[in-house]
Amino acid sequence: MFGKMIKFIALSLISISMIVLLSCEDRGTNVPAVSSLDGGGPWPTADHIFSPELRWLLSNNIEQLPGWVYIPRVAAPPPSGISRPVPLLILLAPQGANKFYFAQHGLQELLREMIADGTIQPMVVACPSNDPTFGGFMYAGGYNFSHPVKVIDSITPPTGNNDAIFSKQLVNWINSLGFTLQGQQKTGIGGFGMGAYGAFRAALLSDAVYGSISVTDGPLDFDGDPGLGFGNGLIDLFDDALIEQGLLNGNLQDFDSSTAWPVSNLFIGAAFAFSPDDTVLFEHNSSFIPPPVWKMDSTYGFVDSLSPTLITGFNAPSGFRFDYLLPFDASGTVYSPVWDNYWLTENLKSLIDSSTNKLSGVNLWFATTTESKLNYYQQTQSWISTLKNPPYAYSVTEKKYLGVPGSPASGDQYVYDLLREMLIFHSNSFGN
Repeated sequence: MFGKMIKFIALSLISISMIVLLSCEDRGTNVPAVSSLDGGGPWPTADHIFSPELRWLLSNNIEQLPGWVYIPRVAAPPPSGISRPVPLLILLAPQGANKFYFAQHGLQELLREMIADGTIQPMVVACPSNDPTFGGFMYAGGYNFSHPVKVIDSITPPTGNNDAIFSKQLVNWINSLGFTLQGQQKTGIGGFGMGAYGAFRAALLSDAVYGSISVTDGPLDFDGDPGLGFGNGLIDLFDDALIEQGLLNGNLQDFDSSTAWPVSNLFIGAAFAFSPDDTVLFEHNSSFIPPPVWKMDSTYGFVDSLSPTLITGFNAPSGFRFDYLLPFDASGTVYSPVWDNYWLTENLKSLIDSSTNKLSGVNLWFATTTESKLNYYQQTQSWISTLKNPPYAYSVTEKKYLGVPGSPASGDQYVYDLLREMLIFHSNSFGN
């Protein structure tokens, strides 16, 4: 009885809460009005409070993970449906995008059309928002996979322990609503850009939760593979972050933490997930008791106060105060104590070495273009090479695409077409 009541309440709230939230959040141009059945909207029963860990996010003291979800009619309870659970697909948005990113690019229309004509099987598609702070934290949570005690003196890192949410908690909560089938083969994940890294990270941190992964070009190999012509990964962007601020060979303490710098924000958000340094939360609210203190483990032997990459005194909107370590100095040169010990340990190559399942038996699909921004194509090709060659030798489906003259494939104009192919891939992976 309780489960049926949750379903009824969830479906009833979709249309109501979507009207409210669309009026105060990203309005978009392609988000249609939908009915409460066979349609999309915010999470059933509204944006979900997963755990108190979410309050430690820099700008999330209401503890919520916003999300948009599509529930097909067949999964609804009678009389509108037949309560037949269906597979689950989670899609992670790129840097700076919110929960409406995929809906704004036609996801709902694609699902309705392709389910109706039998191109794909019915499925629930859930789209959590990337965190708005600095465009996101790489969907990472600060608990290093290889070194789980790297962050000490704290119950959670300043990124809210996204690792636990995206690797397992989100799937468990959606499954608890009763709309979805459980099991690895019936659960898929995908992502664009930063969401591509998040999708693989979640799969590698989980214990055989996801059976299929689909991604576009993203930050998938931090140090690349120059020997194979795949560049130096994120290292090639170190200069770009400084140049966009006019700081190359300047004073790194002038590094700007505002929202005006897309490349810089990529590194700031990742720094909070990978190398937050001495991170102090001052008590400004009775709900933050006791105020935790985060400190980096001293195992690797560098002294934070002497680090040439330490940025001090960042003040978050909610009154938090954080210091963070960048992986490069003012000349754009790699700072090895931070880069080697805190960033490369979070690289997918390192995570797969430490993973228990190592993606064995997982279906893999990539969309990749030489015109991708932020040299993500090179990183993607390097990661594909890792997966296709020994010791893994996995089968990888790779779709290469290009833009047209005057409209290179460096933006979001091909998301609709890529979504169609991703949905077909996952539908086939889900089986009968």
